[in-house]
Amino acid sequence: MYILKPIEAKETDKKSILDLSVDDLRALMKQWGEPAYRARQIYEGLYKHGHKSFEAITNLSKALRQKLNDTFTIRRLRQVDAVTSAKDETRKFLWQLHDGYKIESVIIYEGKRTTFCISSQVGCPLDCKFCATGKMGLLRNLTPGEIIEQVLQMSEIIENRPSNIVYMGMGEPMLNYEAVIASARVLGDMEGFGLAPRRITISTSGVIPGIYRFADEEQPFSLAISLNSVDDEVRKQIMPISKKYPIEKLLHAARYYTEKSGRLITFEYVLLDKFNSTQQDARKLVKLTHSLKSKINVIPCNSDDPLYRPPSKEKTAVFRESVNDRSRRITLRKRKGWEIQAACGQLYAENEKRKKKSKN
Repeated sequence: MYILKPIEAKETDKKSILDLSVDDLRALMKQWGEPAYRARQIYEGLYKHGHKSFEAITNLSKALRQKLNDTFTIRRLRQVDAVTSAKDETRKFLWQLHDGYKIESVIIYEGKRTTFCISSQVGCPLDCKFCATGKMGLLRNLTPGEIIEQVLQMSEIIENRPSNIVYMGMGEPMLNYEAVIASARVLGDMEGFGLAPRRITISTSGVIPGIYRFADEEQPFSLAISLNSVDDEVRKQIMPISKKYPIEKLLHAARYYTEKSGRLITFEYVLLDKFNSTQQDARKLVKLTHSLKSKINVIPCNSDDPLYRPPSKEKTAVFRESVNDRSRRITLRKRKGWEIQAACGQLYAENEKRKKKSKN
């Protein structure tokens, strides 16, 4: 297990203003005796215009800018590592939080699309066997501001905004539901960051109560489920969450979501040699999902564990053909960033190893 001892947060540390919703800002302005419209000016300055300092929000009074600066900070993430793939330009970032913990984010380029993959927790409690983040355990949840800032920082680095955002980095989004939804609302607000809500995908390993809540609240964001096996015993082996939430109940929750929302659900299927990549697996995948309003993304595994490797190109092609014979709702994703350890938790683990070696 990789453990990084957190730095003691100082009492003088300022709170991130990115943790405040626009309603929070309105309440704050009322408390400070400012007109309500100031909240919207601050909100647009932070997200629509991307200002990194309160001084830059020049439609605010000088006194208000000073008060904001004395009370809050805008940026708290510090970039400690970054790698870029020479093969496909995938970029991965390691950020240090104000308390010393570290998280990862990834930029994935595919055609004209730029996708930001962001983290929702420091570590993860679910222990998926092919995921390096699972070795960390759960250290803490991220705040809305820490989630949002990943997007702001990467947008600034590439001098552009993403076409899609996926909550598929470190952590299980449904186990940090309130912060994830709060951050997604800002990112999907046309008067905030401005990305269309349907281009923001919340991914879950199968936390069923979260799926029902997401459906009942009629969230406007897209939903994806990391399925990864259609056999309960295999799924329990590679994704222990299946012991609590078996496939039958998970698919029932998926159906509930599609029927209530009228929207597609995406099933993510990481191909693992010797676990889930046979023709029989492909046929069962189609059988279990064909009646659902869904699409399937097949992704060759990108694990650093020798036990969990992607199948050969030939075996992958056979799997895809076996599915395509029965369904046209499948996309085979390219294996992105494998040589720069772009999968969850890998850059963090490598960074920790380098640090230990330098001390010896």
